[in-house]
Amino acid sequence: MKKWVMAGEELTNLLPYLSVYLGHSDFRGTEYYLKLTADLYPEIISTLEKSHGYIIPESGVDTP
Repeated sequence: MKKWVMAGEELTNLLPYLSVYLGHSDFRGTEYYLKLTADLYPEIISTLEKSHGYIIPESGVDTP
């Protein structure tokens, strides 16, 4: 999965294949094993800021 993320693959499309590969009948069996790892967090933030950063723009006001 990390390789998929780093390659910019759409996980929504690929996770069903992973579930079948692992022998699970649905995604609930697979999601038990999924964890957000610290090494992927910066990549996720960067990707989300590029694609959705306009939703909540920075205010330019420093908060204490």
